[in-house]
Amino acid sequence: MKNYLLVCLLMLFTGASLFAQDRTVSGQVTDSDTEEAIPGVNILIQGTTQGTVTDIDGNYELSVPSDGAILMYSYVGYKSQTLDIGTRSTINIALVADVTALSEIVVTGYGTQEKKEITSAVASVKSEDFNAGNVNDAAQLIQGKVAGLSISKP
Repeated sequence: MKNYLLVCLLMLFTGASLFAQDRTVSGQVTDSDTEEAIPGVNILIQGTTQGTVTDIDGNYELSVPSDGAILMYSYVGYKSQTLDIGTRSTINIALVADVTALSEIVVTGYGTQEKKEITSAVASVKSEDFNAGNVNDAAQLIQGKVAGLSISKP
């Protein structure tokens, strides 16, 4: 009787674990125009907080439920896409650039602003404008190139 109960419990736990199996989906995310890999793309399973991010080569690997799921791909400057994975284990996807979502943004020393909202003067220094010759630190590279800029050393 004791052995019979032990076998029944073992079968119950084994059967329950079979229903909770996940599988791995992998692939690569690329740009639809240039076909270059896109690093840092967010990939989420729709309706959950489970997801991953593509690596430097645009590759990803994600554990999904065995009954299938819908993946959401999103990245700044690209249109978000959703895809029903079905029974596939390898999914390569090409994201389309969303040109209308981008606007000119100016990065200031203390934050960012859209170009149309700036009310003060903005100056930029290109690499060819840097001072040539012997340079001891980065501050000497741009010294005297931007009006009103004061560089002080601690």
